[in-house]
Amino acid sequence: MVKRVPFSESKEARERAHKLIQDIRRHPSIDKHYTFFCRPIGSQKRRCIVKDYVGKYDLDYQIVLTKKSKDGDSNPTAIKKAFLRAFTDCRNPNEEVDDSTTVVTVRCSKGESKFDVQKEKYSFDFVIISIDEEKRIRRNGSNEYTWVQLPTRNSYIYERFDCLNASQKIDLLENHLLPRIIKEKNKNESNRIATIELFYQEVNNYYQRNHLG
Repeated sequence: MVKRVPFSESKEARERAHKLIQDIRRHPSIDKHYTFFCRPIGSQKRRCIVKDYVGKYDLDYQIVLTKKSKDGDSNPTAIKKAFLRAFTDCRNPNEEVDDSTTVVTVRCSKGESKFDVQKEKYSFDFVIISIDEEKRIRRNGSNEYTWVQLPTRNSYIYERFDCLNASQKIDLLENHLLPRIIKEKNKNESNRIATIELFYQEVNNYYQRNHLG
């Protein structure tokens, strides 16, 4: 059964993500080459993190490059490889770094000696965003990357979600959004619909179904 994760329960994961980003900034492949700020997006921003039937959940972040980056944002392949190297070197023994299609994924498991997929607790998805905040990096073949346009921000979707009362939010999340997320996670990563896109779709569907707005 899928359940919401209380904000207090996600403290360990949020603190680990913060520490990881601090270490990334000081890594030789990033320090003096790229400057950036990191911000949470998606479910944790709305305090609607959910865990699957085994208790695993994920947190999403954007790494936004700034104008102070000496290497700019003209070479997405170099940028992605630099961040992959940094994440790999800064991971703990119980963590694994994956090069997903549009994100760097860091998976964390229980225990401290090594990563164990059977004991995975939570994961982080870091998407790298261009200086103008209009593009993200996407893998476009074997070890090659390109900039692609970010989806429309859809700020009105968040306004719609925030206008729902507590019971409506729970209904939307647990009975409509979560089943779709679980279904997508069973697909090959390259064929999945992003969780944020599912969120946009289901909020709109919920309003239409219930004749809201």
